[in-house]
Amino acid sequence: MTKLDGVPGRQPLSVDISRYLQDEIVEGRLKPGDRIPSEAQLRARFGVGRNVVREAVARLKSDGLVQSHQGKGAFVSDKAHRNSFRIDHEELADLPKLRQLYELRLDLEVAAAGMAARRRSKLQLAQIRAAVDDFRLAVEQRQNLIESSLAFKRGIAEATANEYFRNFMLFLSAHIFEAASLERRMDGSGQLGSVLLREYQAIVEAIALGDPDLARRAAWQHIINSAERNGLRGLNGWEATRMSSLGESYAPPCAAPIPVHRMPRRALPADACDCHFHIIGDPLTQPFTPHRSYTPPPASLEDYRQLQSTLGLRRGVIVQPSVYGYDNRVMLEALCEGGADFRGVVVISDQTTEAELRAMHELGVRGVRINLIYKSGVEVSDVTNLARKVAPLGWHVQLLIDISEFADLYETLAGLPVEVVIDHMGHMPASIGVEHPGFAALLRLTREGRVWVKLSGASRITNRSDMPYVDTAPYARALIQANPSRILWASDWPHVCLSVPMPDDTRLLEEFYDWADDDEGVIRQIMVDNPARLYGF
Repeated sequence: MTKLDGVPGRQPLSVDISRYLQDEIVEGRLKPGDRIPSEAQLRARFGVGRNVVREAVARLKSDGLVQSHQGKGAFVSDKAHRNSFRIDHEELADLPKLRQLYELRLDLEVAAAGMAARRRSKLQLAQIRAAVDDFRLAVEQRQNLIESSLAFKRGIAEATANEYFRNFMLFLSAHIFEAASLERRMDGSGQLGSVLLREYQAIVEAIALGDPDLARRAAWQHIINSAERNGLRGLNGWEATRMSSLGESYAPPCAAPIPVHRMPRRALPADACDCHFHIIGDPLTQPFTPHRSYTPPPASLEDYRQLQSTLGLRRGVIVQPSVYGYDNRVMLEALCEGGADFRGVVVISDQTTEAELRAMHELGVRGVRINLIYKSGVEVSDVTNLARKVAPLGWHVQLLIDISEFADLYETLAGLPVEVVIDHMGHMPASIGVEHPGFAALLRLTREGRVWVKLSGASRITNRSDMPYVDTAPYARALIQANPSRILWASDWPHVCLSVPMPDDTRLLEEFYDWADDDEGVIRQIMVDNPARLYGF
C-alpha cells in the first residue's frame, strides 16, 4: 500500500533530518552562529541523497532556525530561539485548522505554478518532468510516494526563481504531508497514486507550454481535489470549475437527476411551493453560453411536473441557471407554459431595459439572481446596482454566495433597498461549523427579518459522500429557529454540478420534515405562507 500525506506509515526522511537538527538547536547542542553538519555529513549519517538533505535544510530555513552563507554552509540563526512561524501537527487533526492550512497552500501553490510556467528554464523543466517520472515509477512499483511528491513540489518551487516562495512553499508542502489522516480512503483503495499522477501531469504539461493561466488552473484543481479527498469541500468558497476564466470553455458534464417514484412519508399542505428549480432546454435548439462552469443534461418542465406530482407540490419558482447567462428565454418560456402556479427569477445586466423588466414582470418574474460562485460574469459590485434597478418593480435580489467568504455580509445586505433571498442556506461548507462569523451574520439578518433563506442545496454544502446529509441539519435547524417566517424550502432540482452522488428528492423533502421536527404549523409556514408572501401567489 502506498503512503502519502501523513497516512499511517513512514514519514519523509527529510523530516527525520530536520527534526534531528531542530532538537540539536533547541536543546542547545548547536548554538546561534554554529555551523550545522555539512551536506556530506548528513548524507552519510542518514543514508540519503542530496535532495533529501536540502529539503530538510529548507524546512529549517523556513522555520527561521538556520541561515545560509554562500560558500560557507548553513549556520544556526541568531533568531533560532525567538518565536517564528510554526505549524502544530496535532492541531491539524482538527478540520478547521487543516482548512486554514489548505487555504494558505492553495494561494501559494497556484501562484507558484503560474510563476514556474513563466520563468522555468529548460533544465528546471527537465527536473520537474524527472520528478513526475520518478513518481510514476513509485506508483507502478507501489513504493512510498512522499519523497517523489516532495521532489515534484521542490522542482516547481525552484522554477519560481523566488527564494521566499521556494522556501515557504517547501515548508508548507512538507507539513501537509505530515498532517494526520489525509486521503486515507483513497490510499487504502490503492487509487491515490494514479489520481495524483494525473493531477501532476496536468500541472507539468501546463508549465511546459509556458501557459501561466493553465498552470494556475491545474494547480488549483489539484489542491481543491486534495482538500475534498481530505474531507474539506468548498475550500475558500470556490467550486473547482470556477478557476477557468470567462474566456475559456471548460464546462464538465453533469449527471441527470434520478427518477423519483416514492411519495414522502407525510402529505404536504395544499399549495405547497418549491422555491428553487431549473429548467434546461435542448442544447441543439437552445444553446448554452460558452462562458459557463458546467454542462447539464436537458430537464424539461414536463419532467419537473412528474416530480412535483410525486412529492405533492403545487407551486414552483423557476430560477435562471448560470449556463444561459443573461439569455432568459428558456426560463420565460417555461414560465408561460406553467401558468399562474409558477414564478420566475431571472439574470439581468445593467443593459437590461425597463421595458424588458416590465415585460418579464407580466410573465411572473419576481426576482433577479446574482451568482457569485459559478461562472456567470456577475461580480460583487453588481449587487447594489442591480438591487436599485429592480426596486421599482418590487422584485427581490437572490444571492448565490458562500457566506464564509463574503466580507461585511450584514452591512452589505441590511442596507439594500429590496428584499434579499439567500440560496442554499448560505452555501457555506458544513465542515466549517455553525459558529462561523458568516453564519452568525446570516442568523442575525434572518432573525431581524432582513433576508429570506432557502433551505436547499444540502447536497452542495455537506461533507458527507451520500444521504442523509446529517451534517447540514444544525444549519437548517438554526435558521428555522432564528425566524421561521423568513424561511423557504426548495428542491434545487435537477441538481446541476454536484460533487456527490445524485440525491433522492423524496428523501430531501423528508430531511426537511426532520429539520422542522414534523411540526405541521412550521411546515405550512415554510412551504405555503412564506412563498405566497414573497412571490405574490
